[in-house]
Amino acid sequence: MPDPLVLYSANTQLAYRINEHFYGQIHFVWCSAFFSATSRSIDVEMPPSSTPCDICRNYLEDIARRDLHSTRLQHNRDGLQTGLKAKLVERVITEKQYRELKNIIAKSAFEEFRPLLYVIPFEGVRDLAEPVPPLQRAHPFSPEYKIECLPRSRFDVLDWVWR
Repeated sequence: MPDPLVLYSANTQLAYRINEHFYGQIHFVWCSAFFSATSRSIDVEMPPSSTPCDICRNYLEDIARRDLHSTRLQHNRDGLQTGLKAKLVERVITEKQYRELKNIIAKSAFEEFRPLLYVIPFEGVRDLAEPVPPLQRAHPFSPEYKIECLPRSRFDVLDWVWR
């Protein structure tokens, strides 16, 4: 498969703000070469858990329904907590910031999990994007990438507003 023109990633407003304000505008993203998988293809299988369009829609549904048992929102909280621990070990944040952020994550309201879509031109991240190994992908043949240190200057953010 040729290199994509664009990568897409979904993240929450809370994750975005933490990265912007505490991690020096450096973001960790899991990306897809496809925004949505609305039609089946014989070449590529794109499960909903790996397409940013579906991820954003699912976040919006859980938020709109105020689902206190949402596994998606809990998974996001858990991922943010894991990231906090890593940033503390890396000395990106202080012990005091770690405690503050841990509290912020635990007490964040539904609206803080509003989804954001990252649009990432591939040429700008060719040196940073790593193909995800097949066994870690949502489907072994879905083209997925991860970028562990994505500078804010290399992507655009689209806000998903619900009404």
